[in-house]
Parts: sequence; structure tokens; C-alpha cells
Amino acid sequence: MNLKIKTPLNFLNGTIIPPGSKSYSHRALILAGFTEGASIIKNPLISGDVRVTIDILRMLGIKISKIKQDSYVVCGKRNFSHESTNIIDCKNSGTTLRILTALSLLIKGGLSFKGLFLKRKRPILPLLNALTKLGAEYNLVENKLSIKRKKGICGSINIKGDISSQFITALLIICALIKCKDTNIIKLNITTPLVSHPYVKITLNLLKTFGINIIEKRDDKNLFSYIIETGQILRTQIYEIPSDFSSAAFIIAAAVLSPEDSNVILKNLDFQDPQGDKRFITILKDMGAKIDIFKDEKKIIVYGNIKKNPLKGLNIDLNDIPDLFPILSVVGAYAQGKTILSNAHNLRFKECDRISIMARELKKKGVEVIEKDDGMTIHHCNNIVGSEIDHEKDHRIAMANIIASLYANTESVINNIEIIKDSYLNFIDDLKKLGANIQKIF
Repeated sequence: MNLKIKTPLNFLNGTIIPPGSKSYSHRALILAGFTEGASIIKNPLISGDVRVTIDILRMLGIKISKIKQDSYVVCGKRNFSHESTNIIDCKNSGTTLRILTALSLLIKGGLSFKGLFLKRKRPILPLLNALTKLGAEYNLVENKLSIKRKKGICGSINIKGDISSQFITALLIICALIKCKDTNIIKLNITTPLVSHPYVKITLNLLKTFGINIIEKRDDKNLFSYIIETGQILRTQIYEIPSDFSSAAFIIAAAVLSPEDSNVILKNLDFQDPQGDKRFITILKDMGAKIDIFKDEKKIIVYGNIKKNPLKGLNIDLNDIPDLFPILSVVGAYAQGKTILSNAHNLRFKECDRISIMARELKKKGVEVIEKDDGMTIHHCNNIVGSEIDHEKDHRIAMANIIASLYANTESVINNIEIIKDSYLNFIDDLKKLGANIQKIF
């Protein structure tokens, strides 16, 4: 299905509840699946990449059933034997592949994977090499990965932290659950500064909720290490997935960039949650946006009118918040002066090379940008024009460019918008609910 974004659009009004967090949904469903007994997961995202995770868990014999609106029961288990010769397709879901690659060590016979993730040669080798310290043996050839545990050994693990926080998430989970012959403690050392630390905090919080204790330490060089007791047992839970600040960011930006008075309320946003992308709100306020925060009520009110509340460009370090890069690039195009986004080299290894693709798409809209190895400089644009958007099968690229197009001088077209379901199933419907002039083209 394709989409036409019509102009002009002057304001947005209404109330939105953002979808459940993609990051939390992956982790909660997987942990529940490896827990003996029934857990209830409320408000999970169930589309896109998380659907890939759900389908694979079912292939492994884990029962996942909808029991009422937005609530699912997961009947997990601890003893796995995967004797099927079928190769599991993880598609382009990095979280799915990386976590389940690690958990393959708990499954008799191991697992074999294929998918777009491997075809695109997205980073996986540092994780595989780390897993050999836990007795893993792997074979990675082109579009296929096979991995299983051959030895019962457990040793300390050293791994770089500046490639993907998902490596750390996968290792934290497997080290806590794996059984070892000669030790009951594993030390995980992060040898370089850790990118996206908030996502590791999400993992640690969820593990704690499911009964797993891990000690995190940070030294005077800002390097992390983890002391992990092995052979821990997950406990069943009733767990509610929080709304996703990453997804909320697109709606917030849409309201802030409106040329006339807008009033958009977003609910179910928990500011006590470790999601790093809640910082988007602080960044916008620092740029000049008018946003009221009601922490006790878990809501915000966004007041749009970029003429009354003009934005000014900032220098923004994205080390902990790389997923905000696409939408901050768009905000930068509407902000006075220039906006500099930096310290996000790992974006070149996401669903696509997000730096180069956003640079390309903004240039098509008449925006002057300077692409850098670890980010981009975006100059204010007085005349943003419509374009034919190519999202390269990346949900965040697609949503960011839709927001950029809402207030362009001419119409834009974007094809194959189903990719948005990876993180925000009702994104188009929510924008239309607020008053966006969008037309689906079948």
C-alpha cells in the first residue's frame, strides 16, 4: 500500500496513546517464553519485527495466545530440543536474531538462521565470538548461521560496546540462564564506551522483574562490566509493556512543527522508565518548543505553532539515543540556524544506513545537509518541497519523512508503507485522527 501526503496542513489536534515499546515487547516475550509456566504480557507491540519474534517462539514450542484486548498469555518452558531441519527466518530483525542466537545455547541441537539481516551483513560476529567463551560453535556462511553449544565451559567475556547494545543484551540474558561446570559466576567486560546504554538498562530492568539479578559496574573510564551468577531461573510474571517514547517522538514532532496553533495530548508516557528516547522532549524544549509534562499523570501536552515558538538548532550527541536520528534530522530542517547530530556511527549498520539515507531524502526536499561519518549537519530550510520518498525498508526513515512532508509546499508520495508496522501499527491512522491530510493509495 502506498501513501499520498497532501498539503497544506496547518494544525493538529487530539489525543494519542502511543503503541507499546518495541524494545520491551521483544525482551518480555522472549523472557516469558524461556520461563517455566504461564506469564501474561499486556500491551505488547505484536507487528513487524516483534511478530517475527512471536512466530519463532511458537516454532520452538512456546504457546502465545491472545486472552483479551491487548493481553497475551505466554506458556513458556526451560527445556528445549529443536530437532527440525528448518532454517529459521529472522528477516531483518536485529533484536530477534541477536537474542535468539545467544539463547540457542540453551537448546539441544542449537538453531540455524537465515534472513535479510544476514544478507545485508549487519554486525553479528562480535557476539558469535563472545559466545564461544560459553562453549558455542558456529558456522556463518553468506545468508545462513548455525550455532549450538558443544562444550559446558564458561569464561569471562570481553566485547566492544560501540557496535550494538543488542550484543550486551543477548549476553546478559544467556549468561544468567546458562549452566556451567566449573564456575557459577561470569564477568562480562565492555572494552569500549557503550552505545545506547538505556537499552541495556531496559534489559536489566526486565531481567530483574523476571527474577534475575545482575550487578552492573562503571569504572572511571566510563567502561561497564557485569557480574552475572549463572544458572538463574526466570519467574513467571504479569507484565505491562510501557508506551514507546521512540514512537511518540514522531507525533510530538508533527505537532511542534505545525505552522498554526496545535494542541496534541499524548498519554501513557512513563518518565520513570529508563527509555533513553524520552530525552526527545527535553531536546525539543531546549530548541524552543512549548511542551507541558505531567509526570504523575503520565502525559504531555504539545503546543504547536512554529511561528510563535520558533526552534533553534542545537548540537546533539546521539550516543544514547541513536533511534532519534531520523526525526531529529527532520526537526533540524525546520529549526533556525543549523543542527548538528553526532556520535552515532552505528546508525550505518541499522535496518539501512540511516545517515546516508536521511541525507539523501532531505536533499530531495530541498534541505542543505552535510553528511559525516558519525552523523549529519542540517541547515534550516525555508522552502521544504514534496518528494517521492524511498524509505529503504526502514520504519523510522519512513515515519520521519512522512512528518517532514506534512508541512511541505507540495505533495509527497511514499510507497510500501506497511514497513511502518515494525514499530507503530496505527501511525497513519493516528496522524489522520489528529487532522493530517493523508490519503492511502491501494
